[in-house]
Amino acid sequence: MNCEFMSLSAALFAATLLAGAARAELPRDDWAFEDGYNNDLLYVHALSQYAWDLEEQFHWERQQYAGNALRVNTGSVSSDRLFTDIDLTVNEALNARWRFIGRFDRNGERRRSATTEQLQIGFERQVLQDSAVFVTLNPEYNKAFMDVAAGIATYRDDRTHYLRAAVVLQDFNFDSKNDDGAEQTQQAVALQWQARWPLANAWIIYSEGSVGRGYKRQFNDTSRSPELRFAAQRTNTAELRASKQDAHDHLWSVSAQWYDFSDAQRFDTPGADYDYTNREVVLGAEHVRKLSDKHRLRVLASYVDRQAQSAGFRAHDYTRSDILGGVFYEYLRVNSGITIGYTAGLPDFSYDAVLPANRFSGNNFTDKLIVGFRYTFSQRGVLRASVSQEVSQRGFGGGAVQYQMFF
Repeated sequence: MNCEFMSLSAALFAATLLAGAARAELPRDDWAFEDGYNNDLLYVHALSQYAWDLEEQFHWERQQYAGNALRVNTGSVSSDRLFTDIDLTVNEALNARWRFIGRFDRNGERRRSATTEQLQIGFERQVLQDSAVFVTLNPEYNKAFMDVAAGIATYRDDRTHYLRAAVVLQDFNFDSKNDDGAEQTQQAVALQWQARWPLANAWIIYSEGSVGRGYKRQFNDTSRSPELRFAAQRTNTAELRASKQDAHDHLWSVSAQWYDFSDAQRFDTPGADYDYTNREVVLGAEHVRKLSDKHRLRVLASYVDRQAQSAGFRAHDYTRSDILGGVFYEYLRVNSGITIGYTAGLPDFSYDAVLPANRFSGNNFTDKLIVGFRYTFSQRGVLRASVSQEVSQRGFGGGAVQYQMFF
């Protein structure tokens, strides 16, 4: 295990935070914010076909701070694009009071064409029997985009129940280290949290998120920033889930996710300024039931409400609602299983632009048939793989691989 931990720790140190590191460019007609607007399958992939099985999700939430954990979720979302999430947590005891802590999150964004990566490493010190304080830093190559965080934590039941909260000072070196001669008129500060705590009747509440005010920056040096004059950005996320597992290994879950993104930029070029916002709420429910020693059923449903708009460049209003569902039957073997699944979505989206010729809408029913295989190595590791084919529209299929490990 020591060699495995050292190699993963090295990988964790080598990872970088890419979000926000690129210089701003003038917006173009193929604006990245609008990518995916007319994609009927936008949420069928991520919320139905490629969603973590509730059993694995429940195990992840329980164990992610009890030791070291890794999970990878990757799947095709088009013939030339791959949706990939990576979560890595390291919680290694150094002595009776000190721990090395690390967390790396890579999110293949579903809401806009961007992939965000966040690395945090630091140390945690026990201050009371069940409580601790911690400090983390992300060692970003570009020092202008380094974050520092300080927080407190409380643990119960061998760290399977926890309350963690931290205040994060984002891009704290920006004024002195950025290459564009820019200065911050508003420092980005956020509250981040992770929590898993027992409720009555064997229910467990889980929550995680990051909420802050975002940054505002002024670019006054025309020699170092020829076009951009002002930039402001904010990203807030929150997730809340209530789950239950009974004595027969039946699982229930209800969840809510909230996403709030805004980006504004001002340029010298006329007509390039914009104010863009994108807000999304996802409500979900899932149930897993073991029918017998050989048969297992999983049912899930989601509802998505999304509102996006831009003022200025490519001014528009975009609304979308999706009703999604999926049912998966698994034939159980000793350490493996064979799955047959069916997922479907009913999207209803509308893009309202200034020019009538640029407006569009869609409400095509989409569904996919899925065949998958699971192999459970032990309580420490499980692998799932699947292939699919779109049915009603005879279009894109794709494959997916999920791997989860505790060490």
